[in-house]
This record gives sequence, C-alpha cells and structure tokens, in this order.
Amino acid sequence: MDWNIVLVWIIKTVGLFFIIITGCAYYTLAERRVAGFIQDRKGPNRAGPFGIFQPIADGIKFLTKEEVFPINVSKAMYFVAPAISIICAIAAWSIIPFGGTFVLPESVAGIIGFSKLDLQIVNPDTGILFMFAISSLSVYGIILAGWSSNNKYSLMGGIRSTAQMISYELPLGLSVVTVALLSGSLRLTDINDAQKGLWFVFTLPGFIAFYIFTVAAFAETNRLPFDLAEAESELVVGFHTEYGAFKFALFFIAEYMNLITMSCVISLLFFGGYNVPFGIMEGSDLQPLLGIAFFSVKVLFFAFLFMWVRWTLPRFRYDQLMNLGWKKMVPWGLANIIIGATYVVFWGDFWKGLFK
Repeated sequence: MDWNIVLVWIIKTVGLFFIIITGCAYYTLAERRVAGFIQDRKGPNRAGPFGIFQPIADGIKFLTKEEVFPINVSKAMYFVAPAISIICAIAAWSIIPFGGTFVLPESVAGIIGFSKLDLQIVNPDTGILFMFAISSLSVYGIILAGWSSNNKYSLMGGIRSTAQMISYELPLGLSVVTVALLSGSLRLTDINDAQKGLWFVFTLPGFIAFYIFTVAAFAETNRLPFDLAEAESELVVGFHTEYGAFKFALFFIAEYMNLITMSCVISLLFFGGYNVPFGIMEGSDLQPLLGIAFFSVKVLFFAFLFMWVRWTLPRFRYDQLMNLGWKKMVPWGLANIIIGATYVVFWGDFWKGLFK
C-alpha cells in the first residue's frame, strides 16, 4: 500500500468536510439575508459585521442547548434517523469533481511520489448512479424520524416526504438518462469533458432534461414550493417536530448540504461544470484554478436560485405535487429520452462539429 496516496486521500477528505460544513453554515446566513431583502427587512445583522458570526452563534446554540427526549419514542431509530440523513448528505459529495487535474511542482511530486492531483475524492465509472443510490437511502432518515417520534404530525411528515422523494426520483433519473445519452458516460468527469464545446443546456434534449432535473431537485430536497414534509402551517415542521439541539442540527445541515450538492450536480450535468470557456489559458498549469472559479460561480448562482424560489413561490397542495410528478414529469422524462436518442443519432455530430 502506498501510504503517501492514503495520506493525500485523507487530507482531501478532511479538507472537503471542513469546506462543506463551513459552506453550509454560511449558506444559512446567506439565505436569511436574501429572505430579509425579499421581505423588505434586514435579516441577521447583530452577531459581528453584517452578521458574519451568526452561523458560529447558531452552532454554539445547537451544541449547548438542552437535550430533550420525548417519552414513548423508539430510542434506537430516534437516534439513528438524523445520522442516516447527515451520512448520506456527506457521502454524496465524495464523487463531485470541483476542478480538473493539478500538475504538481517537481519538488512536491518528488516528496509525495506522484505528479498529478485530482480535485475529487473518488471517481467511479457509475458516479451519478452512486449519487442517486445515496440520495435514495436518505429517505430512510426522514421516515424513521417521523415514525420513531411517536407523533402523528411527525409521522404524516415522514410519509409525505417518502411519497414525494420516491415520486421525484423517477423524473430525476430519467433526466440523467438523457445526459448519459448525450455524453456517452455516467462518470461525472466524462460528462463535464463532453461539454467543452457546447453545454448540454443549449441542446433541445439537454434543456428539457435541465428543466425536469431542476424541478425534481426542489422536490427531492424538500424545498418550497415542495416542502410538504415540513409545511409549518399544517404539520408543525413535520418529521423533525420532536427533534431539538444537535439532533435537529444534523437534519438542518443535511438539508443545506443537499442543496449545495444539487447546485453542483446541475452545474456539472448541464452547464459545463468546471470547463473554462473559449479555451482561456488552455494548456496552462493554472487552468484548473480558473476552472474552480467558473464552477464556483455556477454553483453559487443555483444556490441563490434555491433561495429565490423559496421566498417567492407559494407551497403546492399535496395532490398538485403528486400530479405534477407522476402525470407530467415522468411522461416528459420518457419522451425526452426519445428526443435525446434521436438528437444523438441524427444531429449530435453536426452540432459538436460546429463548436469544436
């Protein structure tokens, strides 16, 4: 075993975890500030300049708050549920490529034993399928939280969320089938590289797939206008009503991790990922840094989109949510696979030639 490679892998994993936690903390602050702007108020602005220490204050609050355990809960499942949610949220990040491959200086390469560093933890051949497998497991955390709480509102929230996530995973998967047809691969780095000349969103099947994927992503992450799992006016925040202190914080962090994950995936699947447009600095060792910058801008835009929609659109009724998923988006997804296959066979090479 090459211990240098293991050490670098551990450093990348720990570094990524730190970035995730920090990013989620300040995403909550950004959302509260955006909500304040949309609602014509200031938002958090007391903890430090512009409220930048608010996430730290919230973290201290969650860690020091009194732990309350409702009576008659199923204790094992009550504790396991938030752990499932946070583990699935973290694991999904392991396959996301944040940039290209860095060519290391010879002095550094001589010490660690290799000359290239991938900005990704793992890169499996079935990368996007791995992500869907992980996201499908996360529903267990929600349904177990609702069932184990011994609260009818929590149980209703868990059941709603389960039905919602299962319904919208189908169109989510169908939209990715179209991307796989356009790129010829399920590996995220291959999908990214296939868009060096033309982003998939600028093709007809790619645009339809982007629309389906984005709408399904809102439902998959339980965000307004599809937050039927919480629905404060109906279920008193639903499946995590009986959770407080750090256990609630795990659900809270997992939700925001999933939002950033979806923003990364949308950028990779449809908007060229970390590709640098127009061949800027092509061949330069510093191009991966520029790629990270372009990728970050795209991710931040879609992260903002999640906030914008939440504070703009009203909640759907439950029957409207189910009808949209099963009667509209699933047929659209199936039809778009046919459109995508036709595009690849008859027009794919033509368009790729134009943008080389």
